[in-house]
Amino acid sequence: MVMPMTTSFQVMLQNFFVKRLMNQRQASPCTVAAYRDTFRLLLRYMRDQKGISPACITIDTLDAATVVEFLSYLRNTRLNSDATVNHRLAAIHSFFDYVSYEQPEHMATARRILGIPFRSTDRKVVNYLTREEMTLLLNSCDTSSFRGRRDRVIVLLLYNTGIRVSELVNLKRSDVTISADGKGYVRVLGKGRKERVIPLWRTTQRCLSEHFRETGCSGDDYILSSTKHGRITRSGVRYRLDVLTARASEDHPFFRRKRITPHVLRHTTAMHLLQAGIDISTIALWLGHESLDTTHRYMEADLALKEKALSRMGNEPDSNGRRYRPNEDILSFLDSL
Repeated sequence: MVMPMTTSFQVMLQNFFVKRLMNQRQASPCTVAAYRDTFRLLLRYMRDQKGISPACITIDTLDAATVVEFLSYLRNTRLNSDATVNHRLAAIHSFFDYVSYEQPEHMATARRILGIPFRSTDRKVVNYLTREEMTLLLNSCDTSSFRGRRDRVIVLLLYNTGIRVSELVNLKRSDVTISADGKGYVRVLGKGRKERVIPLWRTTQRCLSEHFRETGCSGDDYILSSTKHGRITRSGVRYRLDVLTARASEDHPFFRRKRITPHVLRHTTAMHLLQAGIDISTIALWLGHESLDTTHRYMEADLALKEKALSRMGNEPDSNGRRYRPNEDILSFLDSL
């Protein structure tokens, strides 16, 4: 019987997460989670499809041909989109870039994997809501119940700020400043751990103030809580938007043709800012984008500039690291991240 050995692959993978991603790059929790999920899938693919347990994988068994087969498995068996497959490949590229630097003896294997191209993806038409549709969506919140009032907080925050759902669920009370003069704002930690400050409408501030009083939310408490999970999850936010869309469709049947997600509301914020004449550079900074398909060099916008942009947007919506141990299972390590 061949006993599994702890190989340099297991050591390298843990070092990649702990040293490279968490310590050196200070990657956001969302980035770490996305990379973790990629390697979970890869290790399980090697075990279930190739018959190689995680403990027996070496750098050399993960050659370019195997990675290409894994990507095909994602596309054809798991029915992942090309964009999702590209995200998985980006994580694998990042790992083997680290391998090539830390262990030059594996340079040839790493180069071949780094040479695997990304799949071409079709550009999708931006899906967003009109101002009237946003008002109808807000009006579908049943403010006679706590859940409905929380729904209103969710929709207002997503529309007002254009933040990502991952940023929304991580917001804490200490991230929000509510001001008597109406100049409240929220601090958001986005991709690459870049912080940005976004002004809040008076309507959003009032809604948040009422929510804080009702829930007793303070300090480092998460703004959006859930009885089951402590804080609402990304899938929980998507589910609540599905509920609101279904409710809105009862009086406005055209909503039945719409799939309203947190990202649709993010697109809506961007499009409404653009329609209000806000320049693309400010919108990019507002949303935390590195690019908005433009070659403009993005200017630095301070809070006052963003407040001016918010006022030009128009009226507010009307409505009613652990230490490695040789005997530790690498999948368990990934599960713990």
